[in-house]
Amino acid sequence: MADLAELTDRRKLYVDAEAAILRGNQSYAQDGFTFTKADLGEIRRAIKELDAQISAASAGGGFRTWQVRF
Repeated sequence: MADLAELTDRRKLYVDAEAAILRGNQSYAQDGFTFTKADLGEIRRAIKELDAQISAASAGGGFRTWQVRF
């Protein structure tokens, strides 16, 4: 699992990609067809997933080590 810094960096990249799409930099039209280089819905789903992972990592979530005593 990625650490908090890696998750935060990845989230920033997705937010930047979302902004580029919203500015219209990720698609173009040619011969009556529009070609899109990125999927806005998929990017937004990834941002939500990363938000959840960042929240869990910030709260100390992630893998837990259990000690068993005999």
